[in-house]
Amino acid sequence: RIRRWTAGASATGPAPVVVVSGPPGVGKTSLAAQAAQAWPADQHLFVDLRGLDDKPLTPAAVLGKLIRAVSPEQHVVPRELDDAAALWQTLVRDRPLFVVLDNAISEGQVRPVLPPYGPAVVLVTSRRALSGLEGVRRLRLDALSGTDAVALLGAILDDPAASPESLRRIAELCVNVPLALRIAGNRLLSRPGWTVDDLIARLAAQERRLDALAAGDLQVKAAFNLSYQQLSGVARRLFRRLALVPGPSAGVELASVLAEEPVPATEDALDELVELSLLQQRPDGRLEFHDLLRLYAQGELEREEGTADRAAAQRRRDDWLLTTAIRAGLFFEPGSGPPPAGEGPHLTTGVQAGDWLRGESENWLPALHAAAAAGDDRRVVEVAESLHWFSDGWANWPHWLDVFGLSVAAARRLGDDRLTSVHLGYLAWVHIVCLGQPEIALERAREALDHAVRSGDRRQIAWANYYIGWALSRRQRWDEVLEHGRAAVTDFRAVNDREGLPNGLTLCALAVQGRGPADDAIPLYEEVIAAVTDPATAPPEHIALFIETVSRSFLAGIEIAAGRWPEALRRVDESIAAAERLEHSSERLMTARSQRAQVFARLGRMEAAREELEAVRMLLERNGNTDPRPGALRDRMTEVEGLLAAYDAANSSK
Repeated sequence: RIRRWTAGASATGPAPVVVVSGPPGVGKTSLAAQAAQAWPADQHLFVDLRGLDDKPLTPAAVLGKLIRAVSPEQHVVPRELDDAAALWQTLVRDRPLFVVLDNAISEGQVRPVLPPYGPAVVLVTSRRALSGLEGVRRLRLDALSGTDAVALLGAILDDPAASPESLRRIAELCVNVPLALRIAGNRLLSRPGWTVDDLIARLAAQERRLDALAAGDLQVKAAFNLSYQQLSGVARRLFRRLALVPGPSAGVELASVLAEEPVPATEDALDELVELSLLQQRPDGRLEFHDLLRLYAQGELEREEGTADRAAAQRRRDDWLLTTAIRAGLFFEPGSGPPPAGEGPHLTTGVQAGDWLRGESENWLPALHAAAAAGDDRRVVEVAESLHWFSDGWANWPHWLDVFGLSVAAARRLGDDRLTSVHLGYLAWVHIVCLGQPEIALERAREALDHAVRSGDRRQIAWANYYIGWALSRRQRWDEVLEHGRAAVTDFRAVNDREGLPNGLTLCALAVQGRGPADDAIPLYEEVIAAVTDPATAPPEHIALFIETVSRSFLAGIEIAAGRWPEALRRVDESIAAAERLEHSSERLMTARSQRAQVFARLGRMEAAREELEAVRMLLERNGNTDPRPGALRDRMTEVEGLLAAYDAANSSK
């Protein structure tokens, strides 16, 4: 890429300038040296700007070195920076030079050296992005790919006995950073008594890994330390406290809590860390650093802050994570509105709340585990309770078993039958929807009913019957499903539970559909839709929309099974229209749009079917799952793929 960018250097055009940036140890200087050697210049100049030293080279000193290099007879260099820059540009105007300015600290250090025109090429390396430089090409280096990291290690060791699996493990422990890989390889070569497994054992011990990555004057820790010393006081504190983030990344607000600084000051410190390549910002805005930098930050935290301060920071972290999780979850709970003004203005809509819960789940879930381990049962129950309705819209998250398993255990310890019944119901939902384990779900739901009866709470008795019926529906025990569904509906009506009633009616409709004939269930599904769309009986909008979408999907399924394709298309279109009004609706849209693909294919509208199928694949990819698990969705996709393949084959033979 550098060769391509610099190939057009000429006396009449702008002088090519390339900035190579990246974190410590990724090979910026090595790349610059190789690029210089490959460039057919009359002269190659290399200046170490000592950007991470206590006293980096001044721009005037840099110019002095370069001027003397290209013009040894120039014994006196102008003292004024502008005069020295003018002399330098005069000297290089017609010379095809390749100049490497290595380890720059700032734009001001290199700007006077950059010629505006001419055949000279300048390549600048820096841990900073040097984003203030105008008109330059930029190349950011990061860690190697896994394949390249293994290849580098293999080339260093040149040992046929080293298995690819062992080399891959060493590369993982070195997070594929070239400097760390070079040191690891050198250590193994210099210790004839060591095996590859010996090195792996040393690197696997986190508390020793950075110390193990040292060979002679090559040290990963020293490379990191040079960058750390460049930071302001706030940025240093933030960097080392980011080691306390439980998951692999953090949002700005969590960073602010850890730094004990307002969000604007935290953003400035984060910019400083990103600029110096000690932190990376992902496309979604979240911030992360690799394991070696995390270990370095953890070491600095333990060195610079006492045990009490670290414990206090962890408590603030967990309290903020769980409090915010509760507030975000309440956006989805019936009867709960947005939080009062001033309590986290970044969460003002359900979309923002859902995005926060998803994005920060890798951190609030460990905080929930910590609360459970500390015996804070009320807190655990409160968090899980607030996430009940939100979980319906994110059923593919793999950790609901953790959340509701912890809350059931907490409710049991509290000795509260009603709470235990509530959370056993949530746990039954996990086994039905998330894990596809109806037998376990049935056990949990029956336990929930026992606790509900003991508590005397009719609402919970209704919900327990609902979960029992739902679990039984997965085994197609339709008579029992209908029995529990009707019991649930009776109790839901008695306590005026707007959320429970349409769910109970849906369960009854499902049982009637299962027993057959399926058309008998159509009036029941329409009753459900009427209940959730009538303001006099409707639950909160996001719940109503979810139930409406599901009911319309079931109606479409009945028409599809009967082969009534025009009516099926009408039902599917209605289901999609409802799903598109849902927040975070990808799962429901996948169901509805796969149904529409199926209907289009059966109607002979093959290109429309193909478009719908592609839309389903895009939704799957957005959810991080390109291969749907066995079930109705996969079956529909397989059917449509088969019909399209037959259509394409028939047309290709014409």
